Amino acid sequence: MPRKPDPQDAYLDYHDGYYRVSMSVPKKLRPHLGSRLVRGLKTKSVIAARSLREPVVREFKKRIEDAWAAYGGAQRSVQAEAVETAKILKNADDNLHDFVWQGVQERYQEILHEGAKEETVVEYGRSYREPVPTADAKRRATEFRQIASGQIPIGLYHADFMKQLRIKDRSKLDEPRALALFLDWLRARGVYPFISNVGNDEAKDFVRWLENDCDLAWASKAKYFGRLKFYWGWLLAEGHAKENPFHGRVVRKPVREDGEGEDEERPYTDTEVQRLFMGQPLEGRGMLDVMAVAALSGARLDAVICLKVGETEDGLFRFKRQKKEKFDRDIPIHPDLHEIIMRRIEGKSPDDDLFAEWPAPRPPSKKPRSSYFSKRFTFYSKKIGVREEVEGKRRSLVNFHSFRRWFITKLEHAGVPGELSASIVGHARGSLTLDRYSSGPQLKAALEAIEKVRLPPLDGTPVVETRGLKPIRRKP
Repeated sequence: MPRKPDPQDAYLDYHDGYYRVSMSVPKKLRPHLGSRLVRGLKTKSVIAARSLREPVVREFKKRIEDAWAAYGGAQRSVQAEAVETAKILKNADDNLHDFVWQGVQERYQEILHEGAKEETVVEYGRSYREPVPTADAKRRATEFRQIASGQIPIGLYHADFMKQLRIKDRSKLDEPRALALFLDWLRARGVYPFISNVGNDEAKDFVRWLENDCDLAWASKAKYFGRLKFYWGWLLAEGHAKENPFHGRVVRKPVREDGEGEDEERPYTDTEVQRLFMGQPLEGRGMLDVMAVAALSGARLDAVICLKVGETEDGLFRFKRQKKEKFDRDIPIHPDLHEIIMRRIEGKSPDDDLFAEWPAPRPPSKKPRSSYFSKRFTFYSKKIGVREEVEGKRRSLVNFHSFRRWFITKLEHAGVPGELSASIVGHARGSLTLDRYSSGPQLKAALEAIEKVRLPPLDGTPVVETRGLKPIRRKP
């Protein structure tokens, strides 16, 4: 017989030499949250992992609970029961309505007294024991009766809204997070989560809370608020809401005392690039090769990781379109990458992965193929100290995308025209097309531009940083 898992190790998983918390997601919520919630604990000790586990487990359970709320209530939940009762009452004649409403009142009392504790009450000189409802029971009972009487839960139509979205699966994960953030805020203010309870005052106060008291980074605040505003616009268009109180409102970007905006992510310095390439990642060439291609092409991480052998033919990379790009993009391969490419394509067919050691997550995960590499790179960059952490910001101001920023900066310092630079890196403003089947001068000019970008010396020679008109920010 298989061994039963030790209850002491519930939700703990041993992976790559370290412990992590791993929790399965209910099947109905997997389009929102993925198949599992996972977070590394950064410890090899099972005793330490047990002590670090509890707050993560609580957070994961809260995310699942919030996702259910955004879905309009879990199956067999009080909210789902109330929604079904409201449907019956809406179409009932007077006799059936009275009968069902009597059942609503009885169910209200049942919910109200769930978990109640008896307390002594003294009245007119006599004492007796009486059950006192908990605050949570009062809230759930009131919500049940109000929904049954026709109030519409904010999350009731969210699943229908999600089905009609035409965005990437990964971006859809932001939808329930945005709604859960708003529902949590309403709950903390004592506002019942019904569409009719959200007006201009609530929208205005929510924006103020996001700007002044929410501990998320500005970019996350703006993103989640945008998703919530879009959902409410859909509710209005479908006739489920009478107004969109979020319309015309924005989450303003913080302004520092020196007048500049919030700390923004930046390119690597040459010294940081040198340290990254001279370090010794556990993955060896598997990580260094990806870094080199990104640094000397300016391509985004997922475009690099997804390269096929056949997409390196004719001395050109063919990068799949990313972000707002409309087409795949061809750019010349930097001469310093030829050894890497030749080593990786040897003995492989055109449909083989160039970076086979970085496979895609297993279905039904919606994460991009680059997600595992991204985690390992973050671990490596922390290990060698190439980071710039800012309080209140989710990720370092320098990260893998800083290779792309570094490449663009090098093109600018080399005097490469903006239109050519934009075409090489795939910026939307670039109108110049680089076509592998044309014999025009564009590809030649692109190769000459790319050759001007060189990695810093990797023998430990001190680096002299190139200074542009905008000074390089230094850590305090």
